[in-house]
Amino acid sequence: MFDCLDTTAYSADNASITPVPESLPLTPTALQLARLYPGRSWLCLWPRPGYETQLAKAREVALYLDAEVKKQEDGSLLILDLTLNETLAISQRFGCVLASEALISGASR
Repeated sequence: MFDCLDTTAYSADNASITPVPESLPLTPTALQLARLYPGRSWLCLWPRPGYETQLAKAREVALYLDAEVKKQEDGSLLILDLTLNETLAISQRFGCVLASEALISGASR
């Protein structure tokens, strides 16, 4: 039943396993973004493979709406200070090809 478990004791041989580098880009979680931008609305968009041009179009729309746009290390796009209607419009337009997560603050524009 548990034949996939490694039951060997730790030894110096196990220490030769290459550790995962800490410099890999981390995708910020909703909680981290809420802490980084307290009181601000935000929308984070991630492109699915092959849809990077749609992410660029979403960026242009956000800039047209005078939102603050930040490119994240993981390739996602963070859009700050959108209203509820603007967030819904971008999500509706690009939601079929971009994964998104948003937080709407009552204090935004």
